[in-house]
Amino acid sequence: MSTGRFLWALYRPRQSWLALAFACLALTWIAGGALLALSGWFITACGMAGLGLLLGLDVFTPSSTIRGLALVRTVGRYAERVIGHEAILRLLADLRVRVFHSLANQAPQVPVTYRDADIVTRLMADVDTLDGAPLRVFGPLLAACASLFVSVAIAAVAGPWSVALCIALSGLGTLAVAVAAASWGRTHSHLLVQARASQRTAVMDHLAGLAELRSYGKAQTSADHLATLDQAQLQRQHRQEAVASLGEHGVQALVALATLGVIALGWSAVDAPTLALLSLMTLGLNEALGTLPGALWRLGESEAAAERLMALESKTGLPTMPTSGAAATERKTIDRAIPLVLRDLRCQRQREGVPALNVTLHAGLPLVVHGPSGSGKSSLMDTLSGELAPLTGGLWNGDQNLLELDHATRTAQVAYLSQSDLLLDLSVHAFLGLGLRQLPDPRLWEVLHQVGLDAVLQQTGEGLDYRLGTRGSRVSGGQARRLQLAALLLRDPGLVLLDEPFRGLEPALVQHILTQCGPWLERRCCVLITHDPQALPSHWPRRTWPIA
Repeated sequence: MSTGRFLWALYRPRQSWLALAFACLALTWIAGGALLALSGWFITACGMAGLGLLLGLDVFTPSSTIRGLALVRTVGRYAERVIGHEAILRLLADLRVRVFHSLANQAPQVPVTYRDADIVTRLMADVDTLDGAPLRVFGPLLAACASLFVSVAIAAVAGPWSVALCIALSGLGTLAVAVAAASWGRTHSHLLVQARASQRTAVMDHLAGLAELRSYGKAQTSADHLATLDQAQLQRQHRQEAVASLGEHGVQALVALATLGVIALGWSAVDAPTLALLSLMTLGLNEALGTLPGALWRLGESEAAAERLMALESKTGLPTMPTSGAAATERKTIDRAIPLVLRDLRCQRQREGVPALNVTLHAGLPLVVHGPSGSGKSSLMDTLSGELAPLTGGLWNGDQNLLELDHATRTAQVAYLSQSDLLLDLSVHAFLGLGLRQLPDPRLWEVLHQVGLDAVLQQTGEGLDYRLGTRGSRVSGGQARRLQLAALLLRDPGLVLLDEPFRGLEPALVQHILTQCGPWLERRCCVLITHDPQALPSHWPRRTWPIA
C-alpha cells in the first residue's frame, strides 16, 4: 500500500467532518479578508464624505456588515478548531488502538525486528504526527485556494481585469513557492522523524544500562553520544523552522508586491474607496497564503510517520476480529470431554538432543513439571500459551491444534499465570473484573477467600476498594501472586498454565489454596511448574524438565 492510500484510508472515515472543518477555515479566512477590505472601503468612503467628495453614503449597511463579518470570523475559527480537532483526535485514537492491537496480537515476533523504544515512538509520536496532514496541510491548502478564488472573483467584478490577474498571479506564485519548499524539505522531514526514533532509543538504552555503563567507565561516553544526537536533532528542527520562516516571509513579500501592483493598476481605473477595498483585500490574503510553504514542507513528516506505521503493521499483521454472530460461531472451543495431547513438542531455547515432549493432559489431573532453574520450563509455558512458536509438534484437542489458533481465540481458551507479577494501580474490585462483565461483590469475596486474601483485605478497612498501587507497590509479592490467581479463577478456560503459582507462600496457605481451588481444577486441564513438587498432591502426574 502506498503512503497516499494509507493516509486516505486513515482519514476517510471522518471525511465529512474534515470537509466541514476545512469549510469553516475557508469561511474564517474569507471573512477576515472581507472584513479588512470592507473596513478600508468604509473608512475611505467616510473620509471622502467628510470632505464633501462623496454624497449619499449609507453608513448603516457597511457598518452592520463589518460587525457580521467579525462575528462570522470568530465563530468560524472556533468551529474549525472544535470540529477539526474532534475528528482528528478520534482518528488518531482509532489508529493507536489498531496499532496497539496489532502489537498485542503479534508480540512475540515484534522484538526480533524493533527495539522497545522504537515501538513506543511509532505508537505515540508517529501516530500524533499524522494530525499534521489534514490540520496543517490539506485544510489550509483548500481554504487558501478558496480564499484566492473569492478574491479574484471580487476583483474581477469591482475592478479591471488586470487587477484580478495580478491577484491570481500572486496566488499562483505563492503555491509555487509552497510546492518548491515541500519538494526540497521532504527528505529533511523524513530524516527528522527517523532521527527522533533513534534519539529515543539511545536515551532508553542509556537509562536502562546506566549501572553497567558506570561499571565500565562508559557513562560519560554514552552521555556525549546523547548530546551529539540532541545537537543534530536541534539542527534539523532549526532547519525546518528556518524554511518555514523563509517561506512565510517570501509569501509576505509576494503579497506586498501584489498589493502595490493592485494599487498601481487601479489608481486611475477605480474610485478611492474601491481601490482601498481591492488593495486591502489583496493584503488580507497574507493570512491564507502565508502558512502554505511551511505547512507543505511538513507534509514529509506525515509521510515518514505513515511509512513507519505501515512497516510496523506489515511486520506484525493486523488481527481479524469477528464482527458478527456468524463469524463468532466459527471459533472453536476446547472440548473438555476429551483430553489434551502434547505431541512431539519441541520448544525454542531447548537444548539440542533433548527428546520431544509427548504427554496426555486429563481434566482434574494437573501435570506437574519440575527441574533445575534455567532448564527452559518457562519457555515451555510460553510455547503452550502461544507466546513462543514451537519448533515442532503441537497441543491437540481432537483434530484441533491449539497452538495454531488465532490469538483472540487462544487467549479465550487458555489462561496463563506467568512468573511476572503484573498489577495495575487499580482497586482490587477493578483489577479482578478486568475484561469481565460486572461481577457481584459476593463472587469476588468468594475467590479472595479461595486464595486466602479475604481476611487481609477486610483488615485494611477498604475491602474491595483497596488500591494496589503503582505496579502493585501496596501489596507483598505473595499477595500479588494470589491476586493474579484470584483473577484467573474468575475465568473459564479449558487449559490452565501456572508458572510457580505458590512462590513465596507458606505451606499451610498452599494447602488452603489447593483445597479451595480443587473443584475449579477438576473441570479443566492444567500444567503447573514448581520447584517444590512434594508440596502438591501425590496423585498428580509429574514430569522432569528437560526430558532426559
